[in-house]
Amino acid sequence: MELLTHEIACTYRDRAKTLPYNGRQDIGERRALRIELQERCGITELEAINIINGFHIDIYCMKYLIKAREAREGKPQPAKKKWRKQYSSRREIY
Repeated sequence: MELLTHEIACTYRDRAKTLPYNGRQDIGERRALRIELQERCGITELEAINIINGFHIDIYCMKYLIKAREAREGKPQPAKKKWRKQYSSRREIY
């Protein structure tokens, strides 16, 4: 996998611009382009769709640059938080 760079992202965005207009739906050639970008850079589906549509390119490039630097420096990635709703054990009895 390659590190997502601004040049790679802009290349895929430009390739998507040459495709026939289909309302930015993720079908056909646009879908193949999205899957290729995902496999090449190891990004999520949503990020690939946004890059192909030209949204948030700088943010995603910075995100993966920071992740690569932290991995190189040996900093552990923070554990993901669980966002489940905590129900109280208190119940009303009628």
